[in-house]
Amino acid sequence: MNLHLTDFNIPVEILKWGDSQPTHQRQHIGTHIDCYNLSNIELPSQIDVKVIDARKIDIIDVNILENLSIKAGSFVIFRTGYLETYGYGSDEYFNSKPSPYLTNELIDRLLDCNVKLIGIDLSGIQHGKDHVAIDKYVENKGAYVIENICNLNKVTTEFKANLKWIQLEGATAIKVEIETI
Repeated sequence: MNLHLTDFNIPVEILKWGDSQPTHQRQHIGTHIDCYNLSNIELPSQIDVKVIDARKIDIIDVNILENLSIKAGSFVIFRTGYLETYGYGSDEYFNSKPSPYLTNELIDRLLDCNVKLIGIDLSGIQHGKDHVAIDKYVENKGAYVIENICNLNKVTTEFKANLKWIQLEGATAIKVEIETI
């Protein structure tokens, strides 16, 4: 199962906007790894994934990890239901005011567990002025954020995935392909 948006899933007006942007900005369209600090991304090509159901939760805090085991070196994805409910590119999807977000305490707990990737089916794990700051914070801790993950309603809560990406010099985002194994 493919968990990344393809050009087929992305509205034409967003693709047209992307075509008018510098390459580094275009990479923020669709499923991508944020790397605002321009780190050289070094990730395994295969990774253990845990999907956490966070639908109907506005503020996703550390309590969501109760009774869950998080593996070091893994990829933890939060399923808010936003992408499957509203569709990528819709006004509802990109309007961050009502969107769920991860608390700093939760992010720190995940980093303490040595996760490599924190993913979400939204345009960010935090929004507004906090978006870039939290992505940089996670990157400084040796992990990365992946945004706009799709098809979470079609996978189990734990699986292995293949990752493929190409890092362009100077880009603050890296398009990523995520395929279940």
